[in-house]
Amino acid sequence: SISAHYASAGGGARVFGLPIRLAGAMGLKPQLNIDCYDSLAVALQHRRLQGWISSVRFRDDGTFCVRPYNMFEWLFAGMLAVMTVLASVTCLCVAFIFLRRMLRRCRRGSHLADARKMKERTPIAAVIPCYLPNEQDIIEDTVDWIMREVESPGPLNVCVVYNTPYDLPEIESRLKELEVSGKWPEGRRFRAMRVMESKSKAANLNAALKTVVEPYVVIYDADHHPDRDSLLLLWEKMLRKGVDCVQGSYYMRNLSDNQFGCSPCAFP
Repeated sequence: SISAHYASAGGGARVFGLPIRLAGAMGLKPQLNIDCYDSLAVALQHRRLQGWISSVRFRDDGTFCVRPYNMFEWLFAGMLAVMTVLASVTCLCVAFIFLRRMLRRCRRGSHLADARKMKERTPIAAVIPCYLPNEQDIIEDTVDWIMREVESPGPLNVCVVYNTPYDLPEIESRLKELEVSGKWPEGRRFRAMRVMESKSKAANLNAALKTVVEPYVVIYDADHHPDRDSLLLLWEKMLRKGVDCVQGSYYMRNLSDNQFGCSPCAFP
């Protein structure tokens, strides 16, 4: 015979080690598909699909009941599944970006060597559009960097084309002094050009391009510090691909000094 005793709550019964289907009693609505056991270990063994679609709950009468997930639990599980898929896709994309960057760096050396071996030495004009009131504190540093640090496949002539709604005699006079300065390496030349009627970057560029005589033109922003070999690589790729225009990628050189620099492994 099986020893059993009646539970004091719920009007049901429990049998040690055996499931009891909870039926209606004392006017309670029957609870279907719920099996109760006297120990947690036994209840865990009877979860459907190892607990993927059911859970164990402790009742006030001391039993452990296995019941299927309700609608809200299925909804939460669906949200977790979607988040898992999105996180996996994001990880794969990040891994792909890093691997592609590593491969490009491996190939970069060969392209750079090819660019330096090319016999063609073509003059290049570097145009830097500038809204002087906002960029007067950085434009000189940008000019000095490009003139001294950027490696060019040929003679490099730099033009700062700017507009300003009012005169800035101090910075404008310093730009004029740079025009006649002979301190630039490799015979590089610099000129500053103010576009009186300009109210936009596009107007500055249009005005500067009308004065350019070099066969190649590179455009930098007033806050750019290009990599030293970037111009060589762009020029080599344009010739190798037989195209008329190429564009380089950029990154924040002071990333660790601002709100985006939250990681010690920040780009590049």
